[in-house]
This record gives sequence, structure tokens and C-alpha cells, in this order.
Amino acid sequence: MTYRNHLIIAAILLVLAAGYWTYDGAIVTVSASPSEIIRQDADYFLVDALVKEYDATGALQYQLQSDSITHYPHNDNTLLQQPTLTNLSDSGQLTVSTSENGKLLPGGKDIELWDNVVVIQSSPSVRQQGYEQKLRMDTDFLTIATDKEIADTDRPVLITSDIGETRAIGMTAWYQQGKIQLKSRVRGVYETE
Repeated sequence: MTYRNHLIIAAILLVLAAGYWTYDGAIVTVSASPSEIIRQDADYFLVDALVKEYDATGALQYQLQSDSITHYPHNDNTLLQQPTLTNLSDSGQLTVSTSENGKLLPGGKDIELWDNVVVIQSSPSVRQQGYEQKLRMDTDFLTIATDKEIADTDRPVLITSDIGETRAIGMTAWYQQGKIQLKSRVRGVYETE
């Protein structure tokens, strides 16, 4: 080879080596306008968080407690770990929804819960000793509209109470009215006293 070919090959190898060592692996998504860069990292997070929402009259509408809350501004989703959502109706009925994971959807009014979702509705005790269990609902995914106090799922659900249990595919529950509509394949076992 000629001296000129050796210089060209050496320059190419030098550029490739410099590019390899300076590459940091970062991937940035660029929008249609080159001046706008879409960031997909969290803009804030909370640990051992307690969030309370009040209605227009100042009464507590719901309370959300979570081991961690992480907000992503690019899609306005907020991820929750070990969330506990507590609703208190006008009649004094207490509804507590727990799961392993959850997401507060854009707008902040709807919450999705998944992985071992348990909803327990309790009524004020006649004996004035706090709350007694009335109804328990187990599923693996649930969407709750906090402003309307409605829970909905299309997944299998198990509902247990003092008098028996009911299994179904899909459910809509209205917390304020204490009403539950089962969607399909309903089977129940009840004990009479």
C-alpha cells in the first residue's frame, strides 16, 4: 500500500475510535420542531405521600396514600406504588381501595389500580365501635372516577360479604348509592340464617 492509503485508513480508524469512546448511550426524542426536546423523565416524586382532595363545600372527598408517587410531564401520568384510596360518602360509608400499583391519569380525576386490588366498603357500626366490614371486592384491575365515586372493571371480580360470595366478569360500583352492577358470567353462593 502507498503512504497515502495508510493515512486514510489511520484517519478513519481514529474517527471511529473517538466516536466509540465519546458515545454516552443517551437517547433523546426530538419532536417535529428541532427546538423542542421531549423529556421522558420524572419532574417530581414523593415518598410516603398523603394527598387529600376536598369538594366545593370543604368536605373531604377522598384521601390517597402511597409509598411513592412519581409524575411524568410528557404524558401527565402519575405512577403510584402501594396506593390506598379512601372515599367517605355523605351517608358515612367508608370505601378503602388498595393495590400494589396504580396510576393517576391526566386531569387527576381517574385512578387506575392493578395487581391485587382489594376494595372494602364499610358502614358505620350500630354499636358505635368504629366501622364493621360490609363488603369486599377483589380483582386485578380497577378504574376509579374519584369525582363521581364510581369504580369499574372488565376483569374477573370476587365479591364477598357476611352472607356469601359472588364471582363475575366485570363490575361497575357506585360508592354513593351502594349499588353494584355485575357485567357477565355471574355465579354466587349464599348462606341463609
